[in-house]
Amino acid sequence: MKNKLKKYPLFLFLLPVFFVLHGYTENYDFVPVKDAALLVGIYFLSSFILLILFRLIYKNWQKAALMAFLIMCYHFFFGSMKDFLTNAFPGSFLTQYIFILPFSFCMIVMIFIILKRRKKPLQQFAYYLNLLFLLLILIDAIWLAGKTTNRTGSGIAALPEEFRPCTDCSKPDVYVIIADEYAGNKELKDIFHFDNSLFLTRLTERGFHVIPNSSSNYNYTPFSVASTLNMNYLDLQRAGKQPLLSYTYEITRNNKLLRFLQCHHYTFYNYSQLDYIGQPAHIQENFLPVKTRLITSQTFVSRLKKEMRYHLVTWLKLESETKKFTYNTRDNNKALFQLTMHSVLEKTKEPKFVLTHLMIPHYPYYFDKNGNEFPFETLHDGNQTNREHYIEYLQYGNKKILELLDHIIKNSSSPPVIVLMGDHGFRHFDNPVDPEYIFYNLAAVRLPGKNYSAFPDSLTNVNLIRTVLNTTFNQQLPYLKDTAIFMANP
Repeated sequence: MKNKLKKYPLFLFLLPVFFVLHGYTENYDFVPVKDAALLVGIYFLSSFILLILFRLIYKNWQKAALMAFLIMCYHFFFGSMKDFLTNAFPGSFLTQYIFILPFSFCMIVMIFIILKRRKKPLQQFAYYLNLLFLLLILIDAIWLAGKTTNRTGSGIAALPEEFRPCTDCSKPDVYVIIADEYAGNKELKDIFHFDNSLFLTRLTERGFHVIPNSSSNYNYTPFSVASTLNMNYLDLQRAGKQPLLSYTYEITRNNKLLRFLQCHHYTFYNYSQLDYIGQPAHIQENFLPVKTRLITSQTFVSRLKKEMRYHLVTWLKLESETKKFTYNTRDNNKALFQLTMHSVLEKTKEPKFVLTHLMIPHYPYYFDKNGNEFPFETLHDGNQTNREHYIEYLQYGNKKILELLDHIIKNSSSPPVIVLMGDHGFRHFDNPVDPEYIFYNLAAVRLPGKNYSAFPDSLTNVNLIRTVLNTTFNQQLPYLKDTAIFMANP
């Protein structure tokens, strides 16, 4: 066995097994086995192609395998290395792609040359790498076995401590619809000189209770959504050295509202841009299954696509790619809207929890109030401050939201719970304004019993879902102090 481990460069193919197995175990219950297996197959093929390519150059299998191994390592762990540099040297030139990419290329070329000139055999090094990755795979296999063993037989989430089972509840379907950056009426009146009362009246006519003075607790979507669905303020001190965004995504994925509803056997539908337990985000993807993004998000190709695609396509003046990128949010909104409409018609034995997060009226402002498209030139970065287009897009969004609400109300077998809210207010100002305005948001609820006595005129997002659960699911959650927390750009 020892001679075989020295002779054969198994590490090249053990590496993708370890990478996918580790990611699968970290995201257990998020990624289907077949999708993870497909990912391993794709990485196997990529490794094999690199192996053959470098074998033609080196005329040596172990050198070829080692060079291919280093390329695959760079791809797999690029995001982690870049994040390390960002944390170690914040704001430094060393963290920018203009330095990282040329430096990486030079290092790869240098290693390539060193391997080309090397005369000594690599058997001992191959032996070490083979043993290392066999050990890492074994550790992850034990970790995965432990997760499998500890999994409850029903697969149902545990009820959070402060909640109590609601055995005698009617368990209506629950729809939470987040309209991103939907400003409250006070901000619209004071800053935009626009009265949104007609839309609010239309909501009232449909049985909604509109919170007159609603506001968010945070001014950025990840923080606001995480705190809203978790019904609590974020413990940013607990994040420690972990990036704040990573901490908020962790809270979001396993938030208390989702755990409460899943404990009561709700079927979850995630129609948003964020990942939640059991359901990754619904966004446009490439040929890889969408759920494998939880494993591949830190790879070189994924990070480059996420962070550099727009700059590359605009710099190269690739018009078709630029338009594809620019209209990506519009197309995602359309897809999420249609998925939500379809979910209402789907017949299920269990109650439904549908979470829809539309980037409306968030920039880019694609349509005017009549549904006519704004010129492509107005959709580029820098036009976020166009207040006229924001108001036009908001009015367009009002029509689409009412269409969606009417569909839910009409086609639900029994009266559902519907929460319609903005995650925060409008933020893109040419001139400074009182920071309180960026927290004013839309908040309206429609409950089966039409009992809105527990909803005060002033309410922030952390208390909105608490009030819904107290009213509809017989909970006794205390109200938290309403506080607005301004976060710097994450």
